[in-house]
Amino acid sequence: MSINSQRATPASSEHDLPGTVLHTDSPLVGVLVDQHERRLIAIRPIAKGSLLYRLEGHETPVPTKYSVQIAIDMHLDQSDARDATDRVRRRPWRYMNHSCDPNTRIADREVRAVRDIAVGDAVTFHYNTTEYEMAEPFECRCRTPVCDGVIRGAKFLTADQRARLGPWLADYLR
Repeated sequence: MSINSQRATPASSEHDLPGTVLHTDSPLVGVLVDQHERRLIAIRPIAKGSLLYRLEGHETPVPTKYSVQIAIDMHLDQSDARDATDRVRRRPWRYMNHSCDPNTRIADREVRAVRDIAVGDAVTFHYNTTEYEMAEPFECRCRTPVCDGVIRGAKFLTADQRARLGPWLADYLR
């Protein structure tokens, strides 16, 4: 898939056409509007180790479907966004999907590439590496050889899963 950065458009409403790539504050990622969802993708090649963006948002002790846990009792939520455009632009993490074989890692509020990411690739992270207990568990659809099945949070990892994810787990989950 080839994404021309000139195709990226400002987020104008919740009703953008499928195939549209919406701008974020990061020059590396955009939000692709699909038929049934929006998802974060690379709009430029991203080298392993690169900082994609820092996590910012409304701090809350209560997890939500779209929050990201950043400490034992602290989550970032996108509820402080003024509107849909602001949410896309300033809270790109809201559109970052889960994968059991992710291409980024979240640590210290930073999203960094753990391998090279090609233009058009989905930008993903493993939800169990930041979340102790998911507000809304779900059946994973990543179809990778290391798929964990139901994603519920680190609290529910088996010993084997915890060993595999150990280096990726947030400090507060160790």
